Amino acid sequence: MEIQEEKNYITTYSEEYLKDIKKFTKGGNKQILSKIADFLKELRKTPKKGTGKPEALKGYGVREVWSRRINDQHRLVYEIFEEKKEIKILTAFGHYDDK
Repeated sequence: MEIQEEKNYITTYSEEYLKDIKKFTKGGNKQILSKIADFLKELRKTPKKGTGKPEALKGYGVREVWSRRINDQHRLVYEIFEEKKEIKILTAFGHYDDK
């Protein structure tokens, strides 16, 4: 019997996400940074399942954009490109306090 190993997704980052990480780093919020790091590890294997209540976001047309809750104020937003096995991390700062 042949065992097929699933490939991990490649991860890329938007400029906005990199700015968000700088905000968390400057603020010294190690707990949020640790949670994001855990999400990123998980996303590379299972972008649609896992911790942080993954959910597909509406309003992006045919784009496959998902989010996971970091905490009550912030969420990690990412886009999945199945054909390339790639995930682009879009943002990590804000959202829930924007309403």
